[in-house]
Amino acid sequence: MSIKKETRNKIPTSRIKILVKEAKQMVNGPYYCPNCRKELLQILADVKNKEVYAVCKCGLEEKLAYAPVFQPIDYYNKFRDICKKRVMKR
Repeated sequence: MSIKKETRNKIPTSRIKILVKEAKQMVNGPYYCPNCRKELLQILADVKNKEVYAVCKCGLEEKLAYAPVFQPIDYYNKFRDICKKRVMKR
């Protein structure tokens, strides 16, 4: 019986490949703007001045502190958290 339970809950390898591919794509983008809800948000890093900018074509901008261990997705999540806090304060 234990063998049947293991095979029943196992994710097919084809689905795992798709999930890994999607996860890699999300690290590098696309980034959706919380304001206009389009894929226009860019994460730009200025390593020399240790600053990161989240900029959207709709005019939404945010300056973030640079951390060498962060990936672009980490900055995007930090940016979204800041935007959510602003909306909650209103």
